[in-house]
Amino acid sequence: MTPSTTPTPATSTHAIVIGGSIAGLLAARVLSDHFDTVTILERDRLPDGPQGRAGAPQGKHAHNLLVRGLRIMEALFPGFEQALADEGAPVMNYGSDVRVLVTPTQWLPRIETTYASRAASRPMVEWLLRERVMALPNVEICERVVVDGLLLDANKTRVTGVKVSQRGVKAPSELAADFVVDASGRRTRTPVWLEELGFGKPEVSIVDSGVGYATRLYRKPAGFDDWTVLYMPPKWPNPRGGAVFEVENDYWLVSQGGYLRDYPPTDPDGFLNFASTFPQPDLYNAIKDAEPLSDVVSYRNTRNIRYHYQRMTLPTHYAVVGDAVCGFNPVYGQGMSSAAMAAELLGEVIAHSHGDLAGVTATFQKKLAELHEDIWLLATMEDLVFISQKEGMEGKGPSRIERMAQMYIGRSIGTMLYDPYIAQVFVEIMNLTKPTRALFHPRVMASVLWHSLTNPPAKRAAAAPTQAVSPS
Repeated sequence: MTPSTTPTPATSTHAIVIGGSIAGLLAARVLSDHFDTVTILERDRLPDGPQGRAGAPQGKHAHNLLVRGLRIMEALFPGFEQALADEGAPVMNYGSDVRVLVTPTQWLPRIETTYASRAASRPMVEWLLRERVMALPNVEICERVVVDGLLLDANKTRVTGVKVSQRGVKAPSELAADFVVDASGRRTRTPVWLEELGFGKPEVSIVDSGVGYATRLYRKPAGFDDWTVLYMPPKWPNPRGGAVFEVENDYWLVSQGGYLRDYPPTDPDGFLNFASTFPQPDLYNAIKDAEPLSDVVSYRNTRNIRYHYQRMTLPTHYAVVGDAVCGFNPVYGQGMSSAAMAAELLGEVIAHSHGDLAGVTATFQKKLAELHEDIWLLATMEDLVFISQKEGMEGKGPSRIERMAQMYIGRSIGTMLYDPYIAQVFVEIMNLTKPTRALFHPRVMASVLWHSLTNPPAKRAAAAPTQAVSPS
């Protein structure tokens, strides 16, 4: 659809979202509650179903829809989880369906928990969201539209719209808006636009541990029900890791990766052999006789990057969300859920503005930066360990305090093997429903100290009984 340049009635309010990604779709949904019309400008031609697209190359790789993200999507689109189920996305209970390698020789014991999400491919999640956004009466999606810049008022303090061009059409045009959201992802142009308009450049934090990964689609073997997700994360000094996600259609999405530019091969034999180098053979054994359904595809744009818009003066009536403001190493599966959290926050800030949008930009970017603190810590903690071991990587190594925190969190992770309460706390933290400071609760610290001092014998998860624990 081509964006309309027809003037709207003077009393009508209009919001524009740059980018039809998951972040953009969710932003459009919350904006639809506060503006008469919302226009999403997407540079890609969008697929008619759950297929990948050029602007989201990471979509071919394993994604993890965390509990926090699913809850927000369900709140914004009632029935969304059932829609995932109807498309064949299996339940992913974090106590019984997810098998996690905690140390090179120890698996996390299975616990009883109500914490569960749905395992689905990124294209499936995006397509189901897009279907629901397109059904909103006051939202339109315009494809193959490139945003070339921002429009400002005469005082050069307020965003009043965007400059656009249709892909394949030379003539540019302008679209007016009462509010604009940049959800264009890692290729955001906001830093360039702000500098061109005289606002300066934002400060940027980068942590790049040289992660690259490769993915192949397999058919899940008939009758297999040992787990929905197999996760074998890299842990220093082993830079390699991998995961298998059962997704819709009884498919396995198998992603393998390596830190410090130890990239997995993209040929079939090399991909399989890479799996044989992990500390445990479970992933290799799972795929060695499984039927492959695709070629191996790779992805290496994985650095953590954060623009500190909260530290600068911005034009009003503008917001930046998703990877356009803070992109996390995709290995940790936080992207979709952090985008949902940002959309939820945007809706809250606009609602509390009572129609006065002038203060929304500064308030939102400040609160969003605070929201990102915990997620950034989780995403960069292991990356910093690897960065500190090799010269030439981008990002400062951990400080003394960060090293102490890493040591304590490492001990906490080890305690999960013996204390199901600690395992539950970690499940909640990793699903972004509880802050990392929960690890410093007296109950947690006492258990970590006790097990650190007593150092009980290692217990294999296969031999450990299922233990019950209720989420707090």
